[in-house]
Amino acid sequence: MLRWVISRLPVKVTIPVLLSLPVAVVVMVLSLVAFIQGRSAASNLADQNIQQIHRRIEGHLTRLLATPPAINQLNKRMLATGELSFSDVDRNRKPVFETLNIFQTVSSVVIGKQTGEVMWVIRYPGESTYEYAVKRSPEAKMEEYSLGGGGSIAGQRLSEYDFNTTGRPWYRAAIAADGPTWGEVYVWVRNGKGETLGIPYVEPCRDGERRVLGVINCELTLADISAFLGRLAVGKTGKAFIMESDGNLVATSEGSDCMKDGFNRLPAVEASDPWIAEAASKLLKRLGSPLTIAKRHGAEIVIAGQPMRVVVSPYRNRRNLSWFIVTLVPETDFLAEVQAGQRRSILIGAIAVVGTIVLGAILSLLMLRPFLSLVDQLQKIGSGDIEHKLHLDQTPEFRQLSNEINAMTDGLRDRLRLRQSLAVAMDVQQNLLPDKAPVIEGLDVSGHSTYCDQTGGDYYDYLDVRGLSDTTVAIAVGDVMGHGVAAAMLMATARGILRSRCDEIGSLGKLLTHMNRHLVKDGTDTVRFMTMLLMTLDGRGRQMRWASAGHDPSVVYDPERDSFVELKGGGIPLGIHDDWEYEEYAFDDVRSGQVYMVATDGVWETSNVAGELFGKDRVRELIRAKARLSAAEINEQIRAEVTRFRGSGGLDDDITYVIVKVC
Repeated sequence: MLRWVISRLPVKVTIPVLLSLPVAVVVMVLSLVAFIQGRSAASNLADQNIQQIHRRIEGHLTRLLATPPAINQLNKRMLATGELSFSDVDRNRKPVFETLNIFQTVSSVVIGKQTGEVMWVIRYPGESTYEYAVKRSPEAKMEEYSLGGGGSIAGQRLSEYDFNTTGRPWYRAAIAADGPTWGEVYVWVRNGKGETLGIPYVEPCRDGERRVLGVINCELTLADISAFLGRLAVGKTGKAFIMESDGNLVATSEGSDCMKDGFNRLPAVEASDPWIAEAASKLLKRLGSPLTIAKRHGAEIVIAGQPMRVVVSPYRNRRNLSWFIVTLVPETDFLAEVQAGQRRSILIGAIAVVGTIVLGAILSLLMLRPFLSLVDQLQKIGSGDIEHKLHLDQTPEFRQLSNEINAMTDGLRDRLRLRQSLAVAMDVQQNLLPDKAPVIEGLDVSGHSTYCDQTGGDYYDYLDVRGLSDTTVAIAVGDVMGHGVAAAMLMATARGILRSRCDEIGSLGKLLTHMNRHLVKDGTDTVRFMTMLLMTLDGRGRQMRWASAGHDPSVVYDPERDSFVELKGGGIPLGIHDDWEYEEYAFDDVRSGQVYMVATDGVWETSNVAGELFGKDRVRELIRAKARLSAAEINEQIRAEVTRFRGSGGLDDDITYVIVKVC
C-alpha cells in the first residue's frame, strides 16, 4: 500500500515527506520527554516552595504566640517588684496600657485577684483606642471606661455590671493547669453581644506558701491571628487557614469571621470562603475527624474545578496549643510558566516538522539539534547539575525558551547559595563563642551551647573586665527571644557592645545599663528583646556578684548543707526601655565545693515527645547527684541527660549554660 502511494507521488513531495517522518517522530518524542521532565522539575520546585511557605507561616505564628508568654513573664516580674499589684488593681492601668502600646500584636492584658478584684486594658478588633475595666473590691461592680493618650481615663463611665472574676474561663483555666497555659477559645461579650473570639495565655501567681494570689492573662483575638495570616503571601493566589482538631476555625488569611451566630465557633467546613470550606471537608474525610496527624501531610485535591496542592501540619507550641495549619495553593501558581514553556515547545516542534517538509533532510537535522540540547539540559537539571547554561540561538523562540530555563536554574542556584550562606553564618557565630574555659585559681569552669537552628540567639562569654582580680571569673549569659538569623544578629550586636565596655571600671549593673541604652538607641525591635545575666565569682575572695536583665537567676548548690541558694534581684529584659537602671547584687557565702550554673531557659524548657518539660527540678537533682565531679564532667552529664530526655524530638529552643565549681 505504501509503495502504491509513493509510486503515484512526485519526488519533490515524496523525499521531503519521507525525510520529515523520522524528524516528526523524534520531535514528538522529545517534546513528550521535555514535557514530562519539565513537569517533574517544576513539580519538585513547587513542592519546595510550598514547604517553604508552610515553614514561614509556622515560624511567624511561633513568634506571634511567643508574645503573650513574654508579656506574662514581664508582668510577673513587675508584680514581684511592686510595679503591679493584685490588691490596688487601679494602679495597674498605666503600666498595662504602656505594655500594650509596645506589644501591639496582643489585644488585652488582665490581672485578677483571687478575692475577685480585677482590671484589664483591652483593644477590640478594628479599633485603635483602648478601654479600661476595673473591679476595685470583691463586692464592687465592674466599671468600663474609654482611655485617652497616655492611658488616662477619658470621659464618663461607659457601663457597669456584675462580674465573677474567678468564674471566668481564663481564670478557671489557669487554676486547673496550675501553671502557664493557653486557655480555650471563648467569646468576648460587649454590650450583651458577641464581639469576637479570644484565646487567653494565663498563669496563676502564688505566694511563698503556694497560696493563689491571682491570675495574670494576656490575650490574642482570633481576628488578630487572621490579620496576621492575611499579611503573608501564600503563593500568588493561595490561601491559608488554621483549625483545631475538631474542625473549628481559628483564623484564615481571608480575614473571614470565625464566629457563628454571634456566640458559637464556626466549623471550617462552613467557612464563608468556598475554597476553605471545600478543602476542610475533603481533608477531614481523608484524614479523619478529629484530626490526629503527627507530622506534615501533603495532598493534591481538586477544589472549585481546579487542581490544588494542600499541605496540613500539626502546630504545637511549648505549652498546650494543638492546631493544624493548612495552606492551599492552585497548581497554576507554580506551573503556569512551565506550561507556557511546554506550549511553546510544542509549537516549536510543529514549526520544525513543517520546516523539514519544506527544506528537506538537512534543515530537519538542524532543527533537531536544539531539541536534543533542551533534553540534555533538562536531564542535567534533573540530576542536580544547575551550573550549566543552555544556549539555543537558532530562532527567537528557542532563545526565549533557553532564557526561561536558565532563569529557572538561576532560581535553584540562588536557593543553594542561601543554604551555603546560612552554613557560613553558623560557622561565624560559633566562632563568637569561647573556644575554651578560662583557668582560674580556686575555680573550675566549663560552658556549653547548642543551637536549635543553624544560627541562634543564645550567648555566653568569659569577660576580661577591668579591675577584677586574677582569681575572679566574669561570665555573661544571654538569651534573645526567638532564634534564627535575626536572633543571631541581635546576639552579635549585644556581644560587641558588652566587650567594648569591659575596659572601663564599673559595676555589673552599670554595664547592663550601658548595653540596654545602646540596644534601644540602635533601633532594636521591641518585640525581639533579650535577657542577660552577668556574674563574677572570686575564687580567693569567696564572693559572687551578679546583675540580671530579666534572666533566670543562677542555680547555686551547696553540697555541705545539701541545699540550693535562692537568689533574687534583677530588672527587665534588654532593649525595651532606654531609661532603666540595673543594679548589682552580692552573695558572700561562697564555699568550697559549691556548684554554680548560669543557663538559658532552653535547658529546663526542653520537652520530650510526650510534651513534658525537663524542668528546673531535674536540673537541681542532676547537679546534686553530680556535684562531686569536675565542672566539665557536670557539663557533659547535663548535656547527655537533656539529650536522653528529649529522645527523638527536635530542639525547640537554643540550650546554653556555664558551670562553675568552687575548689
